[in-house]
Amino acid sequence: MRDDQLFLHRFAIKPQRHLDAWLELWPREVALLRRHGYTVHQAYLETDAEPKLSWLYSHPDPAAGAAAVAADPERVELDGLAAPHVFRNVVVRPVRAEVLRDDRVWPGTVVMRRYWITGGWPGFLDVWRDIVPVREKYGFDCLFAVADEPRDTFTWAFTFDGEWPDFPAAQRGYYSDEARVRLRGVFDHMADYALHPARQLPVD
Repeated sequence: MRDDQLFLHRFAIKPQRHLDAWLELWPREVALLRRHGYTVHQAYLETDAEPKLSWLYSHPDPAAGAAAVAADPERVELDGLAAPHVFRNVVVRPVRAEVLRDDRVWPGTVVMRRYWITGGWPGFLDVWRDIVPVREKYGFDCLFAVADEPRDTFTWAFTFDGEWPDFPAAQRGYYSDEARVRLRGVFDHMADYALHPARQLPVD
């Protein structure tokens, strides 16, 4: 990525038939942003409750990009088509990328993790950056990681080659690794955390 501003965009979709209807609109959402100079990097749909979309996109001039999208008649049309199927809990935040693997397409389960950071960012990042290679040694490859420092929120995703119910057992080797045991102080930097299964959505 160049020096474009990166954004993390999140909202929830109503379940069951609403999700299928919304997914039909997804390719048009991606095309709309691209038409106005955005790069769409990755998108993930959390699947364990009300479906939640997290997608990452960037623009070299965010104000101009947002104005162009807002002025496009398709924006109004898509909003109208989506309205019956989505909740009005949209959050769009500028974020800084620690990892952004646009070259990686993962057909299986993705694990989304969200941390609420306490006590400052440098201490947390020093530990987290050492955690990533240990996790990857066990097949949990990092797909993206972004920091929203003003809101003390850190979001990342990694691969998991299995079904969601098998995830706790699959982590046992990772958590018992001596290198990971030495990094358990990461919890000193987290006020809270959440994790969810997800699947990657196409952005091509």
